[in-house]
Amino acid sequence: MATYTLNVYGEMCPAPLIKAEATLRTMAPGDRLIMESDHSCTVRLLREHLRKLPCRFRVEEVADGVWQFQIERL
Repeated sequence: MATYTLNVYGEMCPAPLIKAEATLRTMAPGDRLIMESDHSCTVRLLREHLRKLPCRFRVEEVADGVWQFQIERL
């Protein structure tokens, strides 16, 4: 199992989604992606998209205005 990290601070949608999709395509089952963003629109967009994919995810606000996604490929 590998862990990937993706920081998309300051990037506006849909750039974070496109980068997350590209990384998820290269991941094997059991791999994890840890992604951080400072835009609330990224949280909404990624939640909607990830619900359609074979993955398990969790999102939390780790600092004021900073969200961290932990995504595991199934």
